[in-house]
Amino acid sequence: MRLRTRLALAFALLALVPLAVVVPPTLTRLRDTLSRELDARMEAATTSAQESLERSGATARRAVEELVDSPALEDLAREARESPTRAIQAGTAEGLMKSRGLSVLALFDRGGTVLSSGHLPARRGDPDPDLFAVTREKSPRPVPVRVDVRTPSGLRQLPALVTARPVDYGDLRLWAVGGVLLDEGLAQHLSRLTQAQVSVSSGGTELARAGAAEPPTVARTLPLGEAATVRLVFSRAPAREAEQGVMRAFLLLAGLGGTFAVLLGVLVSRWMTRPVEALTEGARRVAEGALDAQVAVEASGEVGELVRTFNRMTGELKATTERLVASERIAAWQEVARRLAHEIKNPLTPIRMSLETLQAAQEAGHPRFPDMFKESAGVVLEEVDRLRRIVDEFSRFARMPKPQLAPVDLGELVQSVLSLYATPPPGIQILPSLQTGVVAKVDRDQLTQVLVNLVKNAEEAMADKGGALRVRVKGIDADAIIEVEDSGPGIPPEHRARIFEPYFTTKEGGTGLGLAIAARILQEHGGKLDVGGEPGQGARFSMVLPRAEGHGPVRLRAE
Repeated sequence: MRLRTRLALAFALLALVPLAVVVPPTLTRLRDTLSRELDARMEAATTSAQESLERSGATARRAVEELVDSPALEDLAREARESPTRAIQAGTAEGLMKSRGLSVLALFDRGGTVLSSGHLPARRGDPDPDLFAVTREKSPRPVPVRVDVRTPSGLRQLPALVTARPVDYGDLRLWAVGGVLLDEGLAQHLSRLTQAQVSVSSGGTELARAGAAEPPTVARTLPLGEAATVRLVFSRAPAREAEQGVMRAFLLLAGLGGTFAVLLGVLVSRWMTRPVEALTEGARRVAEGALDAQVAVEASGEVGELVRTFNRMTGELKATTERLVASERIAAWQEVARRLAHEIKNPLTPIRMSLETLQAAQEAGHPRFPDMFKESAGVVLEEVDRLRRIVDEFSRFARMPKPQLAPVDLGELVQSVLSLYATPPPGIQILPSLQTGVVAKVDRDQLTQVLVNLVKNAEEAMADKGGALRVRVKGIDADAIIEVEDSGPGIPPEHRARIFEPYFTTKEGGTGLGLAIAARILQEHGGKLDVGGEPGQGARFSMVLPRAEGHGPVRLRAE
């Protein structure tokens, strides 16, 4: 991942982490606050409903007391003492009930017989034990009871809050039992008062309902004895909506903050990483050989100092490298000249000695001069051939042509080279293991020269005791490898560091340029020549080359 991307992500995280830390506890606190507010509202609404019921009962009680104390009822009692049937008619209680704002009113005699009923006129002359039982209550407060009421749908039992008061005139006692019904009107009143859904039920049957509550909901109940239950249903939807609104606000804030942070991070990271990217590009150019590459970017602080130091370094690097290369070139040619002089000096000594011998024999008139001449001439010619070989090897090393690269199947190339050794020397066995499809861009002639040289060296190493010569071709990732391994005496560790140096050799009569030329050819191909193997167990030379693009290993072929 690029540094610019990392910085942009870091800015986004810096913007989002505080929100991630703050939002959960804030939402929890908000949820608790809304829950407490809802509980408080439900408690207040329940209390208001309870008080409203009590006020309704108190209003009914006062209305019954005022009715009992009124002159109209006193006159009614006086007339009823003289002629009950004439004074109290079926509609008497209905008129008194409506004039006092009551919805339940019944007049009883001392034995509990209904003399007149305002809420159920047909009850006249019949007992109503449930309603008359209120007369036995010691408390003056209204009590909840079920009363029979005529409705458009028929006779129904509805709950009511009623109270009873006696009406005495002489030895006559009447009972006035009145109150209010807990019906649809009361439910609507409580719903408006509490802003909740209110239902009135009795005996498990819902009798009235008013209002609505959107889910999710929570309920509170107000039991009214065995007669009725008032149920208040409150909606949690507003609290849920408020919580979701806050969550949406937080998410919107997080989205805007994250977007702003990413944009700011991109701008800041681009500003911050531009010098670093310029330095990276400069370092890449230096690695490719542009030693005088300069970074033309403005920067301040430590990065600016780094840019200036880099530019000074590359400015000095080219001059230093040129001086170093020149010094190395001079040192290399001095070493080559020293080795070449040493190699040439060795043949000159026998040539000089032979010529001096011939000169002395001629001057002395030695009778064996012709034989001596013939013998010395052979020595001179042999040493001259040796000098010619040295000069030819040196010319080849110094004037090696640039390789002409083309895709070559290395397995096929090695197979063609090994065909030259179809009949190896006695005691030597050639064991190829060639992977086909391993292709590299090489100069076929130069690579053949290297391979022939390595096979020849391996045969010479096993000339005394024989052994196995293994030649392998394999592809590993981006590398194509040719290995030539023998079972000869191997290469001592102290010689491995110098084995690819020009004119270093351990063979008698060798020039020491064969492996140097091979290593240089591999270097010109962008590869390398490595040496391995354990001393006493053979030597292994590995030619490592970059594989051509689009070519992968296919299969292994062993012969």
